[in-house]
Amino acid sequence: MEQVIEGGNSYRGVAATMKIFSRSFFTECPRYNSIRNWVGRIGLYELLRKKEKRDDWIFIVDLTLELGKEKVLVIYGISQELWTENILAEERGLKHTDGEILGVEVTESATGEWIENTLENLSQNVGIPRQIVTDNGSNLKKGIKLYQEKNPEIISTYDVTHAMANLLKKELVSSESYQSFMTDCHRCKQQLKQTELSFLVPPSQRSQCRYFNAERLTDWATYLLNCPLNILENLLNFMSSDKLEKRLKYKLAWLDKYQSEIPLWATMIEMTRTLEKQLKISGLNKESPNHFYKKISHLLISPPLELFYHKIVNYLKNELIKVKDNQTIMATSDVLESIFGKYKNFSKRCPLKDFRQTLLTIPLLTMKLTTNIVQQALSTVRCRDLSEWIDEIFGQSMLSKRRAVITGSLDDMKTA
Repeated sequence: MEQVIEGGNSYRGVAATMKIFSRSFFTECPRYNSIRNWVGRIGLYELLRKKEKRDDWIFIVDLTLELGKEKVLVIYGISQELWTENILAEERGLKHTDGEILGVEVTESATGEWIENTLENLSQNVGIPRQIVTDNGSNLKKGIKLYQEKNPEIISTYDVTHAMANLLKKELVSSESYQSFMTDCHRCKQQLKQTELSFLVPPSQRSQCRYFNAERLTDWATYLLNCPLNILENLLNFMSSDKLEKRLKYKLAWLDKYQSEIPLWATMIEMTRTLEKQLKISGLNKESPNHFYKKISHLLISPPLELFYHKIVNYLKNELIKVKDNQTIMATSDVLESIFGKYKNFSKRCPLKDFRQTLLTIPLLTMKLTTNIVQQALSTVRCRDLSEWIDEIFGQSMLSKRRAVITGSLDDMKTA
């Protein structure tokens, strides 16, 4: 189980590893489908396990989707008491195992009304939360607003990571110069990757959520512009200095036209990252704006950056309206994003990336696995229970439907 969850190994990879070890210990080793069933059964046990009813839950809520129409609403919970006394006191971010998955719901239509109804049903089992942290997606925003109408004491918080990424996106998408810079970076990568300068290629740009790590391109450009020529001469000592200089100018001279703007983009990104780190470690309270100002006081905020700085401050002001004077609240949903990222490492190995048994790795990622818990889970949830749950939630799989189409086509063929 630890090889799958912590090591990220595939079921077949774990089975092969265990087979190698079995040669030394003369024991039987499990087949990959047995390991897969154990993962599903223990994940289902954790999902269906009765959770503690409290009045200080913090819900972290998000939607994820794969191939097909289904969307999955995942609700991660941690108590305010545990967050304040352990995580906040230790000045660290949340680990997967600090909290637990309170709910996983599958739907083809994640409307605001459906989200509100899901939160209402969950509250009856675990209690009404004190705070809900989300990425402010339109459906989630509407659902939580409807839920708050019945429970006005709940604080709804816009996750700082998504807020800062959206600020950067609005700023940089509207910048013709930055869009041109990204295009030139992509072109440069294509030109360098099969040459002796391949170690200088720009970082790959993500197809989605690229403004979550926008610093990769600006850092690359900054390092390259400031790199002493003698370092490159030592790395490419089979070239003469003149030839190397001509080669670099031919391939990388385009960077010169962005020299004045790269520091501006880098400063914008540094401001957002500074606030993210601050709120993830120290939470959000009335002193947050002052602490943020002190942390960025070393930065040169020129007139072109003043408006962007005020947008960041406005985010803080809007979120602080909801906070009481002596209160510190959570301001990040990173732990759930991290769980989604790890889940997608499992789902991408599926023949078709639809939601099925792999979804049960999400609650499994928050478990502290022990021999007793594994034993209890496997004695509580049978293979039959797992199959019935999958059929009830998902019905026939996409892979099964595809096989039916292929088989039907083959049955229809006639030999000439």
